[in-house]
Amino acid sequence: MPKPEELIFALKTFTGAMLAFYISCWLGLDNPYWSMATAFIVSHPYAGAMRSKAVYRFFGTLIGGTAAVVLVTTLVNAPVLLCIGMALWVGLCLYIALMDRSARAYTFMLSGYTAGIIGFPSVTNPSFVFETALTRCEEITLGIVCTTLVGTLILPRAMGPVLARRITSWVKPGVDWTSAALAGEGESQPAREARRRLAFEATDAAMMVSQLGYDISYMQAAVRQVTRLRMYVISLMPILSSIGQRVAELRRLDGLTPGLQTVLTHTDEWVKAGKTEGANELLREIKTLEHEPLNWNGLLRTSLALRLEELVRIVLHSRQLRRHVMDGTPAPDSPALEAEYIAIIRQNRDHKLAFLSAFSAALSILLVCAIWIETAWAYGAGAAIMVAVATSFFAAQDDPAPAIAQMLRNSAIVIIGIFVYDFAILPKVVGFEELYLVLLPVGLIIGVLVSRPATFGTGMVLGAVGATQLAMSNGYQINFLKFAGTSFSLLIGLGSALIITQLIRSVGAAWSAGRLMRANWQDVAAAAEAGAAPDRAALIGIMMDRLGLMMPRLAAVASGADSAAAGTLLDLRVGLNIIGLHREQWRLPPEACTASQSIFRCIAAYYRANPRKPPPNKLLQSLDEAMQPLMQDALAYRSALMIISGLRSVLFPDAPPPVFASPTPALVAS
Repeated sequence: MPKPEELIFALKTFTGAMLAFYISCWLGLDNPYWSMATAFIVSHPYAGAMRSKAVYRFFGTLIGGTAAVVLVTTLVNAPVLLCIGMALWVGLCLYIALMDRSARAYTFMLSGYTAGIIGFPSVTNPSFVFETALTRCEEITLGIVCTTLVGTLILPRAMGPVLARRITSWVKPGVDWTSAALAGEGESQPAREARRRLAFEATDAAMMVSQLGYDISYMQAAVRQVTRLRMYVISLMPILSSIGQRVAELRRLDGLTPGLQTVLTHTDEWVKAGKTEGANELLREIKTLEHEPLNWNGLLRTSLALRLEELVRIVLHSRQLRRHVMDGTPAPDSPALEAEYIAIIRQNRDHKLAFLSAFSAALSILLVCAIWIETAWAYGAGAAIMVAVATSFFAAQDDPAPAIAQMLRNSAIVIIGIFVYDFAILPKVVGFEELYLVLLPVGLIIGVLVSRPATFGTGMVLGAVGATQLAMSNGYQINFLKFAGTSFSLLIGLGSALIITQLIRSVGAAWSAGRLMRANWQDVAAAAEAGAAPDRAALIGIMMDRLGLMMPRLAAVASGADSAAAGTLLDLRVGLNIIGLHREQWRLPPEACTASQSIFRCIAAYYRANPRKPPPNKLLQSLDEAMQPLMQDALAYRSALMIISGLRSVLFPDAPPPVFASPTPALVAS
């Protein structure tokens, strides 16, 4: 049974669609049903998401309309070239849209298939393309305005409280993972579950954050701070991975001193308490751990102390930032912390997959256009439009074919329903009030489907396809041949899109996850081969973004999610240590500098091959050779020692501890 809020949203959506249709008829626009279809496409349960879609759809419509006019007027005497131009435009816009996973991508996707909606019907009648584009823009704009006004003014649902609850939900997995890491159980089942959830949630929330600026809640002005908070959470992940591994290694080597165990316990208690008080005292306590003798265990304890300090500072500022977002308390100012440790926004861009999507869309359009032109099919434009729409709607999915197949099945159901309305119900309707009432039951069903995340796409497709197939306008007339022709073109268009997508574009979740993993490996190799230190914050941002994308894909194939998450964090730590070692190059003595160059070459070759195999012994030898001269003046080369020992711990966790030539003084924090 629908919930009350679902029914309210459904009624608002349907009312907005009918209002747009009524005004379009009153203004005498050619195809008022486009206003109705647009209302269903733009509708969203949350005001912020709906308003952002409205803005982006408006600009996408203008760009698409302009492109259609330019293409049609330029290629007016060459229908074949015009179809090729339209196909290339749709493909180009789709490619650009897939390069951006924020709400802005909607503009580019709309620019593509809106040009098709306007341009394809003008192929056989190009004289009125400008009037067609202008009218279509007016109809779509009316749909946007009406549904947005109704959704915003009548019982709107704010996105802010939902995002606030989501931010709060990050706390538990973060605490669980931290507690497990401090106990040296970073690979326990609770830690794996917490890691998986945190990686997915922090990445998945990006779309909601991008729409927050259009919301009606108090959080509308907090986009920058919420983005900062998300970056803080992402930046914690490699630190927790490092802490968990170091504690486990020290426990295995019997290197946990009573003082270190006390600090670990106090840190765990402070994190679980959820307060900001006591952070400075804890940081002073951690500082005392940095006075260690320089054997291998001492290096591990010192580097662990540095990671604990980073953990406390980031958690402290995260809590202050979360309190600022929720309660309006002053925002923390931490430029030094953010410059050194906090990730910046970087999105994975899979150019190959985007090109396959664009190529599949363009080829599908060209196939249908070839049939249309060769047979002089009267309704071929409708088939070409549906190809453009279907290949654009689902292009972001790993395998769009099932979604297109579902759209095809839903469209067949819609055709049956439209047949009943066209030839049994609507001929008896007199007046707008009766029309509203006879369409209300179906409108409510569609609205309820749109209100639920699991059926959002189905509801949107049913509403949009239903409105365009119903094709109501001023002077409604029954025409079975037109109904049959448009219905057949709809099915042919979707069927063609499905076939080409299955042949060219369908890939599995495991394939996509593998590409994401290999992209991370290439970034680590590139960091090792770089002549200068790459951007540390950017590396964290892009690799953690890919991890968030990997999690749901690997979960879908029911294998490898935990090992992939652990492996990605290890790869990220290797990359961060490489960047750190690049920065230290100018300070190293000649022997260590030579060894570090060997380290870079070995790591680059290792990650260019297959880093899931054991690393070569030559790399272990180079790491030990790089540390040996540094131990003679440990205080001067403190940072480099932490970095190289970190690489050794990540790449060779089970190797016996290195033996240094002679005892050295304690490593004291500078």
